[in-house]
Amino acid sequence: MFTRFGILAISFFAAQTVLMGCGSNDVIKEDPVVAKKRLDAAASLRSYYDKSGGSFDALSEDDKKAVVAICKSEANARTAFGHMMGAPPSPSGERRPDLSGHSGPEGAKVGH
Repeated sequence: MFTRFGILAISFFAAQTVLMGCGSNDVIKEDPVVAKKRLDAAASLRSYYDKSGGSFDALSEDDKKAVVAICKSEANARTAFGHMMGAPPSPSGERRPDLSGHSGPEGAKVGH
């Protein structure tokens, strides 16, 4: 009834379907309200960073509390300040928030 080649071909196509998955190529778009909140929080965090000269310890106690509220913990706030050190300036000359999560000596790729 089925030849070896037929069984092999059916097995190959079944395996290919499983490996490729059933997803679509549609891009999932972020809710505009959530995106605005995220960007506002990043801009606020950047203003505290610039105000302190990049040092979390240089912030006033009230500013530290505000930054911790944005970042959910002091450890996250210190990490965020470390990541912002690699964010390049915007075309207007102001510093931009590093939303990519990457930093390095050459700076983060912002706005890609």
